[in-house]
Amino acid sequence: MTGVIHRRWIWLKRFRQRRGYGVHSPFAFNFLTYVVYERGTYYAYKWLKNKYFCMDYLWNGHRVKCRKFLFRLANFVHPQTIAIFGKMDEASVAYLSAGSVSSKVQQVEESADAGDKLLVVGMDVPHARWRKILEYIHTEKSVCLIAGIHASKSNLQAWRDLCQTNTVFVSFDLYDYGILFFDSSKQKQHYIVNF
Repeated sequence: MTGVIHRRWIWLKRFRQRRGYGVHSPFAFNFLTYVVYERGTYYAYKWLKNKYFCMDYLWNGHRVKCRKFLFRLANFVHPQTIAIFGKMDEASVAYLSAGSVSSKVQQVEESADAGDKLLVVGMDVPHARWRKILEYIHTEKSVCLIAGIHASKSNLQAWRDLCQTNTVFVSFDLYDYGILFFDSSKQKQHYIVNF
């Protein structure tokens, strides 16, 4: 029950950063509207929900919400490769794969070669290795998702440091995930989002 109370507290703290209010960038507004807050039913949601049913009733709603976000992010980016660093549960991998069926999904070691357009996902990776994940990215078309950015004070500080690097131009703090965009045509901006 404590997790549910904590989740509601986070939602209340971020109440003013919901649904793109105060966002002036068309790119950021579209990303928030059509990826983060999209509530439509996608073609694979029903099949995925039936196959990966959540038994944890208290967290079921939030866990499914996060999985659907992974689906929409993959659908938005349409990468050639989805590179996963760290451990990711089978259901989350399935949601990512279904979001962009033409993408090659691979578990990655640091020495692997990056493609032209890439979605890099860091799950359950110690913050000391986050910069290594960024070294894997060689193109402005890439997008990086990092999980657990608020899991500890050191994770939060590492996340803030990542957002300040020269190659990151737009970042979104969704509390559960941090999203980094490397497109230099965008103005450098950091958004806190009530996800």
